[in-house]
Amino acid sequence: MTAVEINAMKKKVLITGASGFVGSFLVEEALKQGYEVYAGIRPSSSKKYLQHPDIRFFTTDFNDIHSLKGSLKDHYFHYIIQNAGITKAPDKEEFYRVNAYAVRDFAQALINLDQIPEKFIFISSLAAFGPADFSPDGIVNNDSIPHPVTTYGKSKLLGEQLLMSFSGFPFHIVRPTAVYGPREQDLLTVYKTINKGWEFLIGNKTQALTFVYVLDLVRAIIKLLPIEKTRTSYFITDGNSYSAEDFNNTIKMALQVKAKKVRIPVNVLQFIALLSEKLSGISGKYPALNLDKVNELKSLNWQCDISQIRNDIGYQAMYTLEEGIKETIQWLRDHNEI
Repeated sequence: MTAVEINAMKKKVLITGASGFVGSFLVEEALKQGYEVYAGIRPSSSKKYLQHPDIRFFTTDFNDIHSLKGSLKDHYFHYIIQNAGITKAPDKEEFYRVNAYAVRDFAQALINLDQIPEKFIFISSLAAFGPADFSPDGIVNNDSIPHPVTTYGKSKLLGEQLLMSFSGFPFHIVRPTAVYGPREQDLLTVYKTINKGWEFLIGNKTQALTFVYVLDLVRAIIKLLPIEKTRTSYFITDGNSYSAEDFNNTIKMALQVKAKKVRIPVNVLQFIALLSEKLSGISGKYPALNLDKVNELKSLNWQCDISQIRNDIGYQAMYTLEEGIKETIQWLRDHNEI
């Protein structure tokens, strides 16, 4: 065991949103690095991916400051990773309540209780700054003017701004691009569609897409915990950009299938998304393809500058897109999801 790992054993880390896709992998990586890990979940959260015997549970309502204060008063965490959030909701105010105001209330509760951690990491998103379509140099960085194109992105940006408003509070903001890997559900439809022989492309313009494999992301986040630097923001990708055809070809190669290409005009996609939203009022389930999602899908350039994370922790993606997709497809097959 390394000196870093021995030191980490003395540190308590709370990971909120621990039952979700990224959160469950964060818990596993923190345990692997020797931290005393508390999985922050709601009473109704699934523990499907939280089966390790060393996991401790911190159960509370993270959107209720009074409940949160009551739960926190008997604990002190050296590190907190605020990963809880929502990516889709029929009510726009729900985005702001969960992705922004809950972050502010969490920080305020820690200040009021005199329990400020050594580091508070807020998992935001590249969506908070939006695509590089609006950047003169064709890439998003910390000096770019944010231009979120979705309500999700706008709520994450507000969460960042509210966190930054606390003077001296020791935070990092992490803005991953599209995260993929086992347990992720939003891309499952893409994998299934291609597996059935159909490949859908949006519009006629070439896109510059970016991705990061979940294991690369969580390793980077956990590495940020002990560094001395604070109040820093990081974009994270695998360091490359891809066209939509590149991404689909990688999936086809992993599935070992051929697929017929179908290009969908943006206005047709918008109509389908609008119809899906209307029908969701009947089904009660908000669709993955909604008008906000279309704004994201039709954006042309999602390149961002990852030099800050490279400089501060020596970040280098361990997975190529081909390796990550292959591992994801294998997991889906093993779990009979594809």
